[in-house]
Order: sequence, then structure tokens, then C-alpha cells
Amino acid sequence: MAIPNSYDILQAVMEATPDAIFVKDLEGCYVVVNEAFARFIGKSPADIVGKNDFELYPEADARAFVEADRQVLASGHAQAFEGVATGEAGPQTYLVTKGVYRDRDGKILGVYGISHDITELQQAHETLEQTREALFRSQKMEAVGQLTGGIAHDFNNILAIILGNVELLRAYLPHDPYADEIVDTVLRATMHGRDLTGHLLAFSRRRLLNPQPVDVNGIVDSIVRLLGRTLGATVRVTTATSEDAGIAFVDPAALEAAVLNVALNARDAMPDGGSLTIRTSKVDVAAAPATDDDLKPGSYAALALEDTGCGMSPDIVARVFDPFFTTKTGGRGTGLGLSMVYGFAKQSGGTVTIASEPGRGTTVTMFLPMAGRDQQSPAISAASIDMPSVARTILVVEDEADVRNIVRRQLESLGHRVLVAEAATEALLLIQSPGAPDLLLADVVLSGGMNGIELAKAARAARPGLPVIFMSGYTAVAEAQQRMRETGAPLLSKPFTSPQLARAINAVCSPTAGTRDG
Repeated sequence: MAIPNSYDILQAVMEATPDAIFVKDLEGCYVVVNEAFARFIGKSPADIVGKNDFELYPEADARAFVEADRQVLASGHAQAFEGVATGEAGPQTYLVTKGVYRDRDGKILGVYGISHDITELQQAHETLEQTREALFRSQKMEAVGQLTGGIAHDFNNILAIILGNVELLRAYLPHDPYADEIVDTVLRATMHGRDLTGHLLAFSRRRLLNPQPVDVNGIVDSIVRLLGRTLGATVRVTTATSEDAGIAFVDPAALEAAVLNVALNARDAMPDGGSLTIRTSKVDVAAAPATDDDLKPGSYAALALEDTGCGMSPDIVARVFDPFFTTKTGGRGTGLGLSMVYGFAKQSGGTVTIASEPGRGTTVTMFLPMAGRDQQSPAISAASIDMPSVARTILVVEDEADVRNIVRRQLESLGHRVLVAEAATEALLLIQSPGAPDLLLADVVLSGGMNGIELAKAARAARPGLPVIFMSGYTAVAEAQQRMRETGAPLLSKPFTSPQLARAINAVCSPTAGTRDG
């Protein structure tokens, strides 16, 4: 068998490799190119040989290639360069190694190059980086959510003690305008604190939501009338709704609050006036976007608010959902508005995204889960019924001593007989003893191994049909909220007033009130 010469071997290798190989002379004209190089340019090798970069590439690409050649010729050593070149099929990210070739005497004759297409590798790297960033954001928001949820729980317990004692103090104090004014001031401050923790709970996804089928376009129509008065005459509000947006499964009051929060932020971003456009549509998500790896594939109702305000830089956009982060000055912002929107969307099973550029406005889009045919409103409401109270025996289960004592005093002031327990095991003994309670009022979060929901189920196993009310400074994750709904028992969010407590008791103990033993 004849052995091919080295030139034939080299030529065969050059044509077989997928990498683009080329050789230029000192004038920058191509002397040799392989088929891979020619395919990228979209010409035959014969049409390329003798031409320079400016005759084959866009000017910006050609200048970059010539500069790389200059550096290699100046150093006399091989160097690697990375960039983007435009060929017949479009842009390509490349990694090219360039070096000089010499004659037998060592004289430089020109430049050679071997270019490898790394477009797919670069795209994979960018996707990986986006996934890492999304994971980092998700973990950060989850950690901050757990922290704020815990703070809100403890703070609500403190507010419950303040509110309950101030209410009792007012009842026992002789009527005095000056004293009444002081009490009113404390009550207003307590309610403000309750609103603040409500925003924290919304961000941490631990607020009790009452999801139900909601007409997204109907919500938009109703809130636009409110926005006209709230945003002022300098902001023009328009809508672009789609019938495909359909029915979402969310808490309507929380959705309205979220839209209002975004709209108020838009108004503040347009001090000289502008326009706010609210759009709705149906979006089918095949895979979670890089900005949110928790979003499940499926159909979502998209509700977008687009303003013509000042916009935000990327570093500001990266922090807008963080609690207490605000760019507003003079104490005009709490930094909790958009974090509440984030928490609402995530807790509802959707997400929220934001797109903004300085000078080009901002678009905030909420993705809301569509309602299924079998989804019904849980309709748990403890504070909507008001009727004369009847003296009852009520068991209070609360592991915080000061909270336990103030709830006991509130109930006694309403004329009820009160039993108290610190843990579920103690409560179960009282439920099965003589003088057993007519109603169980239990905190959701209890120490000692059994929480309030588990206690309610055990209590009803021992006493079928026992009325139950839950109370908590915050509600836990969605699964716990679902288990709470399954009991049919309402939740009183701390801090609560004595009238709210009385209405809840009357509601669950009324002759028409139903209970579930599950």
C-alpha cells in the first residue's frame, strides 16, 4: 500500500476538521482556507483566497481580526482570542488561536489561525449562570422570608398583649378625655404595627389567603375606577385586557392590594405625570423562566402594569422585592409594597417579574394560576357575623404566657368561663375531663411536639363536633393553610380585638355553624 505524503495527510486533516483553519500573508490576505472556514463565510475557498477581512466581514468584525493579527505579529507568539463574528448563518461565538508561520530561515511570512465554534458552549454557560442566579435569588428570598415570618410572629404576639391590655384598660378606666386620647393613640400605633407585620407576612408567604375563582378582567375594571382617584389627574390609566386571561384562582382582596401597590409605585416614578397601562393575557409556561425556577409549567393569567416613568438600573431591579428596600426619600416609602406583591404571587402559586430601564419605564407582570373546574372558594370567615354572645366554657391553648393571659382576660370580659393550657397534651386532658370546654381556641404554632391543627383533629376525635378557632401571629406554608381549611375552623390573626374575638366565637357556635371532623 502506498504511503501518502505529509502534505496529503495535512490536507485531509484540514478538510475533515469542523474547526475553521486559515492562513494569511503579511498583507492580511488569505492564502489558504479549509472547507469549514469557507462554509462559515458562505463562499468557496477559491473566492476567499486573495481577499482580506474587510472584503469578507462587517467592518467591526474585520477591525477586530486585523487588531488580533497585529498583536500576534508584534509578539511572534501564538495567542487565543474570543469574540463574535457574523457569517452567512448569522452571529457565531468563536475561540481562535492565532500564531505566526515562518520560512526555513525563521522569517515571519504571515499569520495562521484555528477557530472553534463555541456558540452552544457559551449559551450553555449563560443558561447555567442564569440558573445559578435564579437559585441564589430563590434561596435568598426564602431565607429572608423565614426571618421576616419569624419576626412578624413574635411581633404580633407582642402587639396582641398590647392591644388586649389597652382594651381592658379602657374598660376599667373612668371616662376621661385626656386618658381616652392616650389610649386611642396606643391603639392606632398597635394597628399600624399590625399592618406592618401584615406586609412582612405577605412577603414571607405566611399570610392567610382566601383563594377563589376570580375574573381577572373584572378585577382590573373595578380597580381602574379607584386608581383614577388615587393616582391623580397627571397619570393617565388605560387598559388592554384579553378575554383569554380568564379566571384565576387567587385571593381577590390580596390581588387588588397587589395591583394598587404596583400602581402607587408607578405614580411615584412619574412625578411629572405619564401613563399607566394595565394588560391582561393568558400565558402558557412550558418551563420555568430563568428568573424563577419555582414556577410550574402550565397556564397562567398574566396581569402586567406598564408605566412611562423614570425606570430603574439593573442593580436596583435586582433588589426591588427585598423587604424594606426603597429608593424613595423623605420617609415616603416603607420598602414593603413590592415585597408584598412578590409574596402574594409566590404564595398563590405564581410569580412576579419586573423589566425596567432608566428613562424607559417599568413593567411589573404577575403570573397567576388559572382556576380549575374543581376549585371552589373555601369561604372561611370568622369576623363577618355579629350576634349576641352566650356564656361558654372556652379552652385557650397558647404557649406564650403573656398572650395566654391576655386572651383569658379578653374572654372573661366577654362573660365566658376560661380554661388554659400551655401545650397540646395538657389541653387533651382538659377536653376529656369533667367540665370540658364548649370551644377550643388554639394557637397554630405550639411547642411540645403537636401543633394547633393536629390538636384540633385529636380533640375532635375525642369530642366530635367540637367548635374550634385557630389564632396565630402568622400562618405557615401553603400545606398548613390547606390542612387548616380542611378542619373548617376559622383563623384569628393576632393581634385581634375583643369584638373580633366575640364575633368569631358566635360564628362557630351558632346553630347554623358546621364543623368538620377531618
